[in-house]
Amino acid sequence: MSSGAIKPTPVLEADPAVMVEARFRCAARAEQRGQAAEAARYRAGSNDQGWAMRFEVELIQKEGNV
Repeated sequence: MSSGAIKPTPVLEADPAVMVEARFRCAARAEQRGQAAEAARYRAGSNDQGWAMRFEVELIQKEGNV
């Protein structure tokens, strides 16, 4: 049984430098899969709320490289 409505995912907030790096990484991975249009969307910031961006932002923050 359902316990109610699905809660929306909170807006992804991170340092601008982290967001740029995450977009770059996601775009590179999309290009490796042959998905040029998807890569362009990552570069433009159109996919910032997706799970791949959330994963990359978390990874970059854990690495502490930016």
